[in-house]
Amino acid sequence: MRRSMLTALLVVASTPGNAIQGVLAPGALPSDCESALRVGIVICGQVTPDKDRDRSPSEAQVTEYLAEYGKPPREAVRALLEPNDANIAAWLRKQRQVISIASYVANRMTEMQSQFENGTQSLPPLPVSKESALIQMRATLYLDVTNIDSRQALKALQTVVARYPSIDGRLVQAGRSGHPFPPSSLLRLDTVLPISVLAIDALDGVTIPSLLIEDLRTGRSLRVGASGVTPQEICDQIVALRQAAEPIGRSSEFSPGSHEAK
Repeated sequence: MRRSMLTALLVVASTPGNAIQGVLAPGALPSDCESALRVGIVICGQVTPDKDRDRSPSEAQVTEYLAEYGKPPREAVRALLEPNDANIAAWLRKQRQVISIASYVANRMTEMQSQFENGTQSLPPLPVSKESALIQMRATLYLDVTNIDSRQALKALQTVVARYPSIDGRLVQAGRSGHPFPPSSLLRLDTVLPISVLAIDALDGVTIPSLLIEDLRTGRSLRVGASGVTPQEICDQIVALRQAAEPIGRSSEFSPGSHEAK
């Protein structure tokens, strides 16, 4: 599997103009911040420039990359048209760079996949009759990465999303008034869930950590405290929220939730 990933990545990475990015960072901010689907960190309502974002590819670069996708690099063409030592050496350097980038990405993909597989071992699968309740559901964890309860809740949510990828898992870091939260602190979390940073004043008294569960099919939502929450409890709350919107004949197959949905 790793060899096939590496082969695919070699084709992608060989496109001219591909730049090595030190940090995966999002592009333009969405207006409501909660609709971000990009990998990386979103600073909600940020006014000051973000150096990490400045290093991320622009839309124009992405468009140019896609237009050249699958074509050989310019160094290869020059070497084939004029096979002198200088052109061949330039092609060799380009090829070594491509292999290095593709190998790194393939290794990180393997590590992330291992994290998913290892994390799901602590969460037994739900009965097939209940798995449908996890479709079109979003779970957003409001946390403070400096707090141990928040980090434990993050592990629980990651376990649930790893077991059930249909759940849209997200993170919102509570910022501090007058003190911009450094994105580097969030990068150390080593999570693939999208992260937003929202000023504490904008949270309007939201408990940290807490979990906002949203049923995207019905528009219903449920917020629960996340201190000490387990992966199984998260699944139970998601099922309970969907149960509240199901007809009585179908909802009887779900276990009742302990919180009231709004």
